[in-house]
Amino acid sequence: MASEIVVGIDFGTTHSGASWAVNGGTKHVRLINDWPNPNSSVANAEKVPTIISYQNERPHNWGYNVELTEQSFKWFKILLDPTHAINKNVEPVVTSSKLLGVLHKTAEEIAADYFRLLWQYIKDDIQRVKGDNWKSIYTLKVVLTVPAIWSATAKERTLNAARAAGLSDNLMLVTEPEAAALAVLKDRNEEDEPLEAGDAFTDLISYKVKDINPLQLEECAVGDGGLCGSVFLDAAFEKYVETIVGKEQYSRIKLKSRKKMLREFEMSVKRCYTGDDKEYSVDLQGVEDNPEQGIDDDTIRLKPSMLKTVFDHVINQINNLVDNQIEEVAEQDLQVKAILLVGGFGASKYMHQRLKDAHQGDGIQVLQVNGAGATMWGLENSGRNTASVKTVAARVARHNYGICVSWPFDLTKGHLLVDRYRGTRGEWRASNQMSWLLRKGERIEEGRVLRQQLAHSIQVGFLDVGMRYFTQTVQYCPNDTAPRRKEHSESKLGSVKAFRSSIDPRAAVKELCTVTYGIDCNTLWMESSYKDPVTKQKWRDATFDLEIRLDSAMLHFTVSYRGNQVAYTQADYNDES
Repeated sequence: MASEIVVGIDFGTTHSGASWAVNGGTKHVRLINDWPNPNSSVANAEKVPTIISYQNERPHNWGYNVELTEQSFKWFKILLDPTHAINKNVEPVVTSSKLLGVLHKTAEEIAADYFRLLWQYIKDDIQRVKGDNWKSIYTLKVVLTVPAIWSATAKERTLNAARAAGLSDNLMLVTEPEAAALAVLKDRNEEDEPLEAGDAFTDLISYKVKDINPLQLEECAVGDGGLCGSVFLDAAFEKYVETIVGKEQYSRIKLKSRKKMLREFEMSVKRCYTGDDKEYSVDLQGVEDNPEQGIDDDTIRLKPSMLKTVFDHVINQINNLVDNQIEEVAEQDLQVKAILLVGGFGASKYMHQRLKDAHQGDGIQVLQVNGAGATMWGLENSGRNTASVKTVAARVARHNYGICVSWPFDLTKGHLLVDRYRGTRGEWRASNQMSWLLRKGERIEEGRVLRQQLAHSIQVGFLDVGMRYFTQTVQYCPNDTAPRRKEHSESKLGSVKAFRSSIDPRAAVKELCTVTYGIDCNTLWMESSYKDPVTKQKWRDATFDLEIRLDSAMLHFTVSYRGNQVAYTQADYNDES
């Protein structure tokens, strides 16, 4: 059997990173930190900008090689999620959205082009270390990190982009905080709360230590997260500059000059700010002098009070998320011992100090750590390590998951007359009933599989040939308590109205995805037939078994018929899921 190389890719909104390791021996993780950077005499950075430019509708430059004068795609990761709450007026999002129309491309295609260039550099790095014949010696496994708060659609689009870019067929997703926790807690036998503070998202997951040797962890609270990463600092800072310069004048300043100013803010201010009274400055070529606002000779002096306001606006939101998570842990009769800061914004000195000050009196340590979590997660979750004990032994469900079914009609069970219909055997049934397979907050053991029978009444004749296709919608509900009945709402065509008076308006049941599966008509014809006592039509009942396997970031679907997996199964995610 060929040896395996595990590659971890931290796909970020503003910056991305990569690492890899041979799955054998010492399993030493190599963190790529020599990204091509023509603007630096010493190329030594753990992350490369998530930026790509095009020329003649083809990818031209990426990462640090993108010139300030080029029209480029930034923050396109956000465009993979149709439900994203980031203000669409944020300049990088607006620019990238417009460029999609100009190039007639989708966000998924832009991500695929970026992945392709990033992947080529990763392979070149492996070749430099392992030699020209490395492909004949090693197989590849790739692990991509995604925000835990991301929608199912965004995760699926990320996978599709990675596949289109030619990444390994052995491709997996892992949530950012879980990958970070694995990298950190391997060396710490504490009850810790990883805080993944990235460039756009902040994710929190709390773990308790189940065992020390080997280390085993369990999630002990429902994960939380929010849109409060470092990109919001950039947006707030640019908004401040626009305010003191004047919106009209700022719009006239060359785009190159504005980009250069934001790059200087990123490198010289944001990474160094500690919350003290030190005065920083940035250059903005072409801005008019304004001594009252501290603008002189193309330089803008940044008042300490202003910087503190900009930073506090984002960090206060993160503090609230942390407090909520600590309360969740306390409800389980557990106490948080440490907060681990990982990710791009996790390296902020000021955020570390703010959190440290906030928890000075409750015995909680605040630690800043680095680690190649995706690669370490891939090493542990490799199919070659079936005998090893997984570090994360159990997770906690963030939503309720289930399917809409029909039950024998029974008024004493709260069934509504509006849902009543006659079945093919002449019996009265209640539609729109929910069968919940997993409840929010429920413990999910490693390897757990959800199972549900799917019954279909079908009409198929002896002469029918080919495949017969069926669909099953998987629903989810983010509320703490899920409803027994699927609430009707105004449909896209406006044809279905709601009986809202009898339904808790907060109990929103939403479509996660539609699973399509098919089986040969000849097989279905072998089922016993019966006649509808009312219509006298002939029917057959076919029962399928739906299995849903859960991992860190995705749901995996399998449909079987009489113990054999059907020939065709596909899950299509709703754009709003």
